[in-house]
Amino acid sequence: MTRRPEVAVVAPLTGPRAAWGAALLGGIERARTEHPAAADWRVHDETAGVEDDVVAGDYAAVVGHSDPARGKAVAAAYGAAGLTCLLPFLPPEATALSWAPDEDDLPRLIVEGAAALGAVSLSTLHDGSEQWTELARRVGEEAAAAGLATAPSAAAAAKDVLAVLAPQELCLRLARAVAPRGPVLIPADCGLGTFGSLDSYAAGLEVWAVHAHSCAVRRADSAVTALARTLTASPDLRGPALTEAVRANSGVLLTARGAPLGEGWRISRLHELCRRPGPR
Repeated sequence: MTRRPEVAVVAPLTGPRAAWGAALLGGIERARTEHPAAADWRVHDETAGVEDDVVAGDYAAVVGHSDPARGKAVAAAYGAAGLTCLLPFLPPEATALSWAPDEDDLPRLIVEGAAALGAVSLSTLHDGSEQWTELARRVGEEAAAAGLATAPSAAAAAKDVLAVLAPQELCLRLARAVAPRGPVLIPADCGLGTFGSLDSYAAGLEVWAVHAHSCAVRRADSAVTALARTLTASPDLRGPALTEAVRANSGVLLTARGAPLGEGWRISRLHELCRRPGPR
């Protein structure tokens, strides 16, 4: 009997990014049901240095990772080891395949969104972490280049927009602490379990969600399904040949760089972002 290939699944199991881990593990459970012979899926907690454990294992591929601060390092480690790497939540790096939008366009989109809302000023608020502090800096630069003030106007009738840059479950609590008088822009993903908690904090505010075209659940499913289909048909593939076969089996068209073609960002009213029936 042919031994099933083993796949490393790197997911944050606890802490502030655990909702991303839950989205990925849901995709793995669906793959186990729909493609039971594809692989043995071995879960690793996304901790510092986990890539060393994965590289040392006898894995056909690795799927996961959610920490943008570690994206380049982990992709480089897997590329050097010749290990197929699938990133549902992070932009493509090195030889990895990705199902996530390019975050380079995000500051411009936020500024364009504020302008479309009629803003005189665009101020930012963040949680102090490296990721969101850097995004706030870039948004401020884009706002200044576009001629928007970066502090609220003193004029009572002025349209001031606030961009709150933090994990979605914190954004509206941070916004309420400063009592915004105009529209609020927040990053959001309806595929994460924390999305449902936003409704209670949004009451009385004009909230606009800055979000990827595809939610976390859809991205995780796309990546895991492409890998499961490939390994079911060709369990012995490894390295670049496996990477290219996964690309060919992806239901989402990936560019030569390994990114999803046409995937980007939009801004929607928060209550319109996800209108699925039932629990989120």
